[in-house]
Amino acid sequence: MPALVKDLRVVPDEWTLVGSGDVPDPVPDRTILALEDWLPRRAASSGGRIGVWVEGDTEAEAVGPHAAELPLIAVHFPAFADGRGLSLGALLRTRYGFEGELRAYGDILPDLAQYLHRSGFDAFVLADRRSAEVAIASVGSITDHYQASVRQPVPAFRRR
Repeated sequence: MPALVKDLRVVPDEWTLVGSGDVPDPVPDRTILALEDWLPRRAASSGGRIGVWVEGDTEAEAVGPHAAELPLIAVHFPAFADGRGLSLGALLRTRYGFEGELRAYGDILPDLAQYLHRSGFDAFVLADRRSAEVAIASVGSITDHYQASVRQPVPAFRRR
């Protein structure tokens, strides 16, 4: 059973992700729609009840201008070796100032958790609870990084 890690804790998932083109009518609160399904319903979904999901290769310019209207943006990672979603997450946080939940889902392995965390993701879905616990532990395994990140924008050589 998939496990949601949010703010480095395993929590119940209160959101329902809906596949592209499978939009229920009416759209219930706490539903995550594909960006292309959400855009035509944008006016009706105001109030922060509907989130969107995008593929990891989506250009930040496609979703970024709408970030302020969204409580949640989920980024799909189709393969464990595809890191384009990390760049998208970092851009949504830094360039577009997205402050809502930034969630990663798809082929997420515990090894990716530290990179997700440093790129600004505050939630990610793993295959099971054991994987989630390993992911949480891996985030805390390195306490300082030389490179800058979304969470620590100043590199180590500038902090000294």
